[in-house]
Amino acid sequence: MATEVIHSKAPTRIDLAGGTLDIWPLYLFLKNPMTLNLGINLFAEAKIHSIFPKEKSGPEIRFLSEDQGVELECTWSELSQNLIQPPSSLTLHFQLLKFFYEKKLKLTEKAHDPGQIVFSTSAQSPAGAGLGGSSTLGIAMAGALDAWAGLGSSHDSLIEVVRDIEAQIIQVPAGLQDYYGAMYGGLQSLHWGIGKHSQTRWPQDRLKEIEKRLLLFYSGQSRNSGINNWTLFKNFIDQKKGIRDRFQKIASATQEIENAILSQDWEAVGLGISEEWAHRKTLSPGITTPEIDFVFSETSKIAPISGKVCGAGGGGCFFIYLSNPELLKDLQSKILKILENRKIQHLPFQGVEHGLEVHVQSS
Repeated sequence: MATEVIHSKAPTRIDLAGGTLDIWPLYLFLKNPMTLNLGINLFAEAKIHSIFPKEKSGPEIRFLSEDQGVELECTWSELSQNLIQPPSSLTLHFQLLKFFYEKKLKLTEKAHDPGQIVFSTSAQSPAGAGLGGSSTLGIAMAGALDAWAGLGSSHDSLIEVVRDIEAQIIQVPAGLQDYYGAMYGGLQSLHWGIGKHSQTRWPQDRLKEIEKRLLLFYSGQSRNSGINNWTLFKNFIDQKKGIRDRFQKIASATQEIENAILSQDWEAVGLGISEEWAHRKTLSPGITTPEIDFVFSETSKIAPISGKVCGAGGGGCFFIYLSNPELLKDLQSKILKILENRKIQHLPFQGVEHGLEVHVQSS
């Protein structure tokens, strides 16, 4: 009897600017569309413990979401024929395993006995935080499952698989930046183009300069990025009054931030973030919340700050950027006093240079 343990993990991301521009085909109608994001150490992890051949007792497949406290048992037949309906928190697990299982069957001569597996996951990012948590988990799972199936897929092909399966589940178009953040990590400029996207990975010194100027908070309100992005998507495609012009202004502000990072003008980075957020708030009244506006308003009385909501908005996480990092610790303590007796949480983090990591141990 052989056992194999595959462990993978991938970082979530803070989108500094240019979110929503990463949804096909919106970026095709904009000039120089791009997104800036920073990989952080709030990881999503997946583990596959497989036994071959299968034992006589015990389930053939056991799914487990450790952070959600949800599990499901089923057979390979039930998986391949969609004979059971998984809970929502395990739908992505179920569909990804089904996809890679079918790929594995085409490669192996042992299709008659796929063995037994325990497929478990955990996520450090709060649910609905706007840090790309579900997409990051998808990349972590796909990396582990690709190793389990013995496919050796490229990073870009794994991104496409997770994007398409997640879009099927949420029933709206999925953006791309979350998958790139999870797959590659680091501080990235992602330029969206026709047939191909280009990626600039900034050196560690730029990552550290951005990291030491940021404070990350969770508003305490989970949100549904699919719903928010779908509203913006429809308004863009329907050419609602002024919406495309506002998106173009977001793209231009993101370009200004990239230029400022290049020249290491950290004050200009903050100005660009403020400009991006000012335009983003006009896209929909649901992007910001009273709690987030309160924090930005009170904090700006203490020091000149910039900031924006992460992801599609409507809750989740937001960050505060201070161009002078020497003032950040003092600012943090004052903000925490402001937040006493509120649900808003400070989320300490570190930037990470690496993306998806997969480790295989056999015995």
